Amino acid sequence: MCNSLLKEFRFSIGEQYELNEFNLKALESTFSNGLENENYEYIKGDFRTLFGVSFCSNPILQYNGDILSRIVYSFDIKDLGKLQEKLSDYLLITDKFDLGQTFTVFSFPEFSLMLDIEKDIKLRVFKILGQT
Repeated sequence: MCNSLLKEFRFSIGEQYELNEFNLKALESTFSNGLENENYEYIKGDFRTLFGVSFCSNPILQYNGDILSRIVYSFDIKDLGKLQEKLSDYLLITDKFDLGQTFTVFSFPEFSLMLDIEKDIKLRVFKILGQT
């Protein structure tokens, strides 16, 4: 289940910045838990959907020390039902996704998956440093 889900993400937590450096546009850095994340928009254009659901903007890759630590995929709010259906193919999801929620969909040793549902949907894939 985890490995098949990981294959869908296109990028792998822990991969080197050099793998995508010519396909990235620098954004403003952010801080999380006292660590700086260098943020980049993936602009190559060869990756426009996840689980068959179209992005509403390009994925954001966050690096710490040239190591990919977070990926943020953004979707239109109208695709919430479709996204839930597709995620349930990989994960046992029984809760209904509601507007205004932020919750961890699942935590694997390799990564965690968080969903923010507000005016759009942000699916965050990340691994906290030191997480095993």
